[in-house]
Amino acid sequence: MRYLVIQLENLLLLALGFVAGWFVVTVFPQQVTVASFPTWLLSAAVATALLALGGRLVFDGTFQAFGIGLMISSSSSAALLIYEVVR
Repeated sequence: MRYLVIQLENLLLLALGFVAGWFVVTVFPQQVTVASFPTWLLSAAVATALLALGGRLVFDGTFQAFGIGLMISSSSSAALLIYEVVR
């Protein structure tokens, strides 16, 4: 039973990491203006910071599932935003 509870906690943390990473990369840069930077550049900078934070969480051993979700969702959403700009 303890193993099941740990796995459910990890799945919940992974889902929270996905949502937090996506939200911060896609919604937050449209709300903030930094000089004359375009929003895609600010999104890429925020995604880089989230990647570093997620890596820190994973390799520290604390909230590993949250860090994995944060890294995957922030990098993929930033890649999609940059793809839209290049296209």
